[in-house]
Amino acid sequence: MKRIALNGLGRIGRLAVRSLGVSQPELLCAVNDPAPLDQVVQLLRCDSVHGACALGIQGLTEGDQDYLVLGERRVPLFHAADPAQIPYPSGTRLVLEASGRFTRREDAARHLKGRVSHVVISAPSPDADLTVIAPVNGADLDPARHRVISNASCTAHATAPMLKILEDAFGLEHAGMSTVHVVTNDQRLLDLPHKDLRRGRAAFQSIIPTTSSAFGALHRAMPGLPRGFDGVALRVPLLSVNLVDLVATLRRDADPASLRTAFEAAAAGPWRGIVALADPHTVSCDITGRTESVVMDLDLTMILGNRFVKVFGWHDNEVAYAARLCELVVDLAGRI
Repeated sequence: MKRIALNGLGRIGRLAVRSLGVSQPELLCAVNDPAPLDQVVQLLRCDSVHGACALGIQGLTEGDQDYLVLGERRVPLFHAADPAQIPYPSGTRLVLEASGRFTRREDAARHLKGRVSHVVISAPSPDADLTVIAPVNGADLDPARHRVISNASCTAHATAPMLKILEDAFGLEHAGMSTVHVVTNDQRLLDLPHKDLRRGRAAFQSIIPTTSSAFGALHRAMPGLPRGFDGVALRVPLLSVNLVDLVATLRRDADPASLRTAFEAAAAGPWRGIVALADPHTVSCDITGRTESVVMDLDLTMILGNRFVKVFGWHDNEVAYAARLCELVVDLAGRI
């Protein structure tokens, strides 16, 4: 059996363990995180945003070895700081790198030892062998050539379908995007030094304009994007759910009806499970827990000219991204 190990139990890593522990428990063979066992167990059991875990989770220590007990399965928990020092069990073929620390290829490739042949990074990478947004460019993934793979970012996974649907239906001349993005751990709870002076300000006191890693990931996964495609992130004092605000100049005329038809057809057809449609009068908390990459709010669509449009899509920045991440690693594990 070609099995999966996971490094890093942050927000995404914990959701991945929860998901794999329920859906594919036989695949998860090891977890690594520097935190003590009792802290890991508590954070896996309870989540302030997503609630209690449906899977029974316990901690166990035998001799010098810690274990996570996920339902009826015992999974070794290691505490190495260096990926090269993690003692992966025999049979481990793929590592899900979710620590957020090892996003460059050289660093993530430290997992490639013994029988481990592939690494999937749960973040954008500047130099991975391939950046994958599976519904857009998943067919490009060649396990023989691509050994260190980036799963892009939550915002990239939300924005890519919006761009692709507009491109296929109307053609894209120009495009830009802003993301209204919840706080992350790369901000300060109270004012403290940070290399990004805006992120150094108290996260729950202000709307904080900053950069987004999504744009680089989108250009790598979708090299045909219009030149100059860029934008900003506006960090807002919330814990869950982002909103993508996409503007585009189209190559063919559009109106509200044709835009709605394009997104409705995509959600009902080839993009089912990736794209969904929001109910009327949706607000952000209504999207918490949704697994689709983007939930289009078509009631907010604006036509600013025959070919100049503005569309909006919600996404649960953690649950939806973790869903795409687990789909990728499970699919890849079956191909290597």
